[in-house]
Amino acid sequence: MPDNTTTGSWKPTWSPGHTSPGLPPLTVVHDPHDDYAFMAAALAAHTPAQGRITVHPTPVASAPASLAHDLLRSMGKHLPLAGSEDGAYWSGNTETAWRAVAAWVLGLRIGHVVVTRIHRISSRHFEYLFALAELTKVRLTLLCHGPLPAALATALAALPHEAAHSLAAARRAVAAPAPAPPPSAGRFAWWETDGHLPPDEGEPCFLLPTRRTPGRGVIEAAARRLGRPVLPLPAAGRFPPEPDEHTTLLARRLHARIAHPVHAAALAVRVFTAQRDLPARTGRGRQMRTPSWAVDLIEAARHFGQLEGRADNTSLPLRSFDHAAVTEAAHACGLHEHQAPGAKRRSAAPTSRSGRPAVARPDADGTPAPGRAA
Repeated sequence: MPDNTTTGSWKPTWSPGHTSPGLPPLTVVHDPHDDYAFMAAALAAHTPAQGRITVHPTPVASAPASLAHDLLRSMGKHLPLAGSEDGAYWSGNTETAWRAVAAWVLGLRIGHVVVTRIHRISSRHFEYLFALAELTKVRLTLLCHGPLPAALATALAALPHEAAHSLAAARRAVAAPAPAPPPSAGRFAWWETDGHLPPDEGEPCFLLPTRRTPGRGVIEAAARRLGRPVLPLPAAGRFPPEPDEHTTLLARRLHARIAHPVHAAALAVRVFTAQRDLPARTGRGRQMRTPSWAVDLIEAARHFGQLEGRADNTSLPLRSFDHAAVTEAAHACGLHEHQAPGAKRRSAAPTSRSGRPAVARPDADGTPAPGRAA
């Protein structure tokens, strides 16, 4: 199982000769003739429930964050749709995108990453992959469907590794168990996701929970206002440990439609506690009992904060410019604010920069409300 005690600021950098001892073996599968049977074996090995994912890199994508995006998709995470600049900026920031990948790998207990078509990825992507393996202790299996890239050949000279040249050896390599299989008892099946994006116009939606359970009249009025079915949820603070049918549908959207772990966790906390102030508190206690469907979201968010070098482990590391992202995430998941009769609808999210830096990691926390998802 990946190390869950990671602390300190982390950047996806790696250099030969500084590899920690005791890492799971790196395996390179050689498929010089591009035999589809090798690819089929890799795709069949994709079993997130067992802590193993298969990543199929986007062809000829050389942007520094592109492989991070592919890893996020392999874990069932969808990048933000077109929205405000503040809501989507992080996905193009290389360090932030790779921190998001590392946080999900740790939080979701991914132990084995299989990457296909590595003969087409850049030397920079190899560096990021090896840095990820170094941090999370995942088993890394690389499929090369052509000549071995020079950057990888150079790296292998300094890395302990195994080679697989036959189809039988490739099947054993890609299906090798994760270093420690994740426990499944009482765990929410996050891999059974509802990641359909953009959302269907008529799909059921939800009202953000409040301290009181909304009556039938409130639900019906919201359905008329929104023009689609509204499914009831438990009142905030009354979510049972295991989700009912409606909560399961919502939880699958939270896990699939929000790629940034902090944004996903913030919205989850807003749902089951009705906290409106950010950063939301995640301390354990009688009034903060975390439902099973939110545990992995919050765990990944905590890892993200640690990877940014934050020592506070009781609140989510949200900044002022995350306001728009959390609001837009609510929209993507079909979550809407209660609206009193006759009230005017507020705008969905601010479109200004909210003071965020373009690339550099910000230093100050913000404490806005998660916004009104109209």
